[in-house]
Amino acid sequence: MERALPNLILIAGLPASGKSSFAEFASKQLSFPVIVKDEIKEYLFDSVGFTSSQGKTDLDIAASNIMMYTAGKILSAGKSVILDNNFEDRNMVGLKKLVAEHPCNIVTVKFTGDPEIFYRRFLERDNDPNRHPGHKLTQSYPPVPGLEETYQSMMSLEAFLEKYRKRGTFAFSFGQMFEVDVTDYSKVSYDEILARLRSLLV
Repeated sequence: MERALPNLILIAGLPASGKSSFAEFASKQLSFPVIVKDEIKEYLFDSVGFTSSQGKTDLDIAASNIMMYTAGKILSAGKSVILDNNFEDRNMVGLKKLVAEHPCNIVTVKFTGDPEIFYRRFLERDNDPNRHPGHKLTQSYPPVPGLEETYQSMMSLEAFLEKYRKRGTFAFSFGQMFEVDVTDYSKVSYDEILARLRSLLV
């Protein structure tokens, strides 16, 4: 009897669009492990740190590589997995390599909506004292005493939109995909999203 393909579920969209909350919900409901790239980055911030904006970018790339490696181990065991990330153009090489080495059923749930709303949520999130400071800082972590630091929350709306357009986050698509408008969270039903997701699983 041929074994069914495992599922690779990608939760995609702009920062602060609510991806992680749904990813955790779906993980519990489907009993699939979830890999959150931001959590990997936090471990790297604490264990490696960075001393420049390029160093921070290098940790972001390393976190993506670790996410893909871990997903490959799970898929190779015939198990399904959920990946939570602001997927962009530079992730495509890793994703294509992942599915070439580990055949699977791919479903992308893309959180969309009014980007200005997401920008405001992005600022609110970075001003949350519980947010890991490594995400907020752009030049050095741990902070260097006396060094004038730049914070993500100083980014303008125009710079925010341009950054993620250039990176390909707006246009990202991979495998079977459906979009969910999360501009107004009060109108979002996790149960409805999950039902649609289930219909695409194998």
